[in-house]
Amino acid sequence: MRRISTWAKFAKDPSYKLVDLGRPAIFLIPEKKLRIKIGDQTIEAILHNFLSEEFGAFTSSIVANFGIWVNDKNVVHKDRCRIYEVSFEGKGRIPILLRKLAEMARLTDEECIYLKAGQYSCLVYPKSLKR
Repeated sequence: MRRISTWAKFAKDPSYKLVDLGRPAIFLIPEKKLRIKIGDQTIEAILHNFLSEEFGAFTSSIVANFGIWVNDKNVVHKDRCRIYEVSFEGKGRIPILLRKLAEMARLTDEECIYLKAGQYSCLVYPKSLKR
């Protein structure tokens, strides 16, 4: 069942054309972790290639402030992060992104990665901690 686009009611204007990109997914990765090299590529290059190939486009910006969170052992973590955003229709693409985020967490020794998709948010933990 295809959802009715929120943008459909605005599409009749002859002065523009709209392309519905679906719902956004936003995630944060610590800035310093993006410079880690895996083979001859940085995590940043691996992630950018994945997002471009899998979703066609993405945006990325440095968060002006630090991300601060408390883990399950009550340890406070603070990092300057990069925020990424991709958009896609339907829920079928979510597992592809979840697998890559779990891989990124594992490769960068991050405990987890924060993800917000549509109106919901979660922490993505890798099941395996081995690089």
